Amino acid sequence: MPIKLEHIHQPTPEDWNDLDKLHQNSGLAPLSRDQLDNLLTSNGWIAGGRFNDRIVGVILCSQSADIVTLHCAAVRTLTQRRGVMHQSLWLLQKWAANEGFVLQINNLPEFLHAAVVSRGFTETAEGTWQWTPTN
Repeated sequence: MPIKLEHIHQPTPEDWNDLDKLHQNSGLAPLSRDQLDNLLTSNGWIAGGRFNDRIVGVILCSQSADIVTLHCAAVRTLTQRRGVMHQSLWLLQKWAANEGFVLQINNLPEFLHAAVVSRGFTETAEGTWQWTPTN
């Protein structure tokens, strides 16, 4: 399932509809409208994976200097197991490499360690996971 990745700073009404569906599917608190509004007004954005003009996966991002922190990720139930998150992360890494940014993940659940290692992330002494364009 090929997707394109878009950095969303101001969701359209259709985007909000898709984001609401993601929140309902995943149950992840950071995907509630209030929390997404908070992210968007505090130097954050939504990396949205689109298929047929609909958001089917998201990674919530914020930036401080040259580090982009990935906070939360989710994929619509209908499109799970089709490589949406793998492609989204790959496209985000490609963008970060072009911009010279480091990607960082804090508080990564243990069951996802192998997945991020396969994407080139390494664990730091502080327990965060980082990917740099030179990895």
